Amino acid sequence: MKILYYHWGENSRDDCVETMERLGHSVHVWSMTMGNYASDPVFLETLDKKLRKEGYDIIFSFDYFPLLSVSALDHKMPYISWVYDSPHLPLESETLRNPVNRVFVFDYALAAHYISEGFERVEYMPLPVNVKRLDAMLSGNRSSYSHEISFVGSLYTGEYNFYDQIGYLPDFIKGMLDGVIDAQERVYGVDLLPFVMTDSFCDEMGKYVKADLGPGFRNARNRIFMNMVRKKVTENERKRLLTLAGEKFNLDLYSGSKLDGKMPVRYMGTVDYMRGMPRVFSESRINLNITLRSILTGIPLRVVDIMGAGGFCLTNFQQEMAEYFENGREIVWFDSAEDMLDRMAYYLSHDSEREEIARAGHEAAARMFSYDVLLPKVLGD
Repeated sequence: MKILYYHWGENSRDDCVETMERLGHSVHVWSMTMGNYASDPVFLETLDKKLRKEGYDIIFSFDYFPLLSVSALDHKMPYISWVYDSPHLPLESETLRNPVNRVFVFDYALAAHYISEGFERVEYMPLPVNVKRLDAMLSGNRSSYSHEISFVGSLYTGEYNFYDQIGYLPDFIKGMLDGVIDAQERVYGVDLLPFVMTDSFCDEMGKYVKADLGPGFRNARNRIFMNMVRKKVTENERKRLLTLAGEKFNLDLYSGSKLDGKMPVRYMGTVDYMRGMPRVFSESRINLNITLRSILTGIPLRVVDIMGAGGFCLTNFQQEMAEYFENGREIVWFDSAEDMLDRMAYYLSHDSEREEIARAGHEAAARMFSYDVLLPKVLGD
């Protein structure tokens, strides 16, 4: 199959293209910046010429791009999108209904949401990891651990924290939101926000906050509001859990976020996804994952990346984890801050048990989440 792979800067390009080619496909990687996700005549004209000239069988991209769907529909060819961002607002485009689409999301709850609203081209698929590349890169490399506990991820501070930018909300709205944020931080496996942020509540909030995606997009106001709050929950939760862990153990933080000087962690700056991050996962006794709360039930890519690199993963509970893993066998999850600290203390003092879990997790990643297993399903091979 001849594939036009649209590359927008995502980290997964090399792993995906390498696997596509190994599976026998011809792949052409193409990049062009879109002026607007919903309308860009120059982009569409350029893509149209390329499709007419080269005769591709499908268009493929990580994440969903409405303009790629529009072009695929014009050329009566499949458009395959594998979404790994959450939230991902382009999914609210009316083009999601296009019959040429095959759109894969890694969250059962999200897939069920779109399917229930009549978007029949949306399917579930977990996220992949290139276990073969990681094995080749890391094989025989680790002689000792460089980190006791590591966390790699954003703290969602600054300009990306939109909740802090709407402090002008009336007290009764802000009070309700602050209350549900505080409660949600301490509850895993259940999304409390829909019970509080009802249509009437969002109607009232909408008087003060604009959440219109513009022409060509559905009214996703409620989801936008809830995901804004979920990000704030994640910010608070990550800071709280990292502080608690850092007070008791040696914790290294890899992040591009500005660090609160009071947080008792060792700040390591950013780390390269392709080469640096796998080594951190491999060389850490414990890799901590704290899931972005807009991922409702799904297994985050971070977890799959840790396991693919042979690292031990300690994570908050996500509903889909119980479908793929047994707690304490391939992965370890916690359901409270106290539980997290207890499990950190236990596994730091039980090396052989921790390392056996890491080995089993690596085997599970290769068996269920490798590109070689998932990509043929996505491409329909």
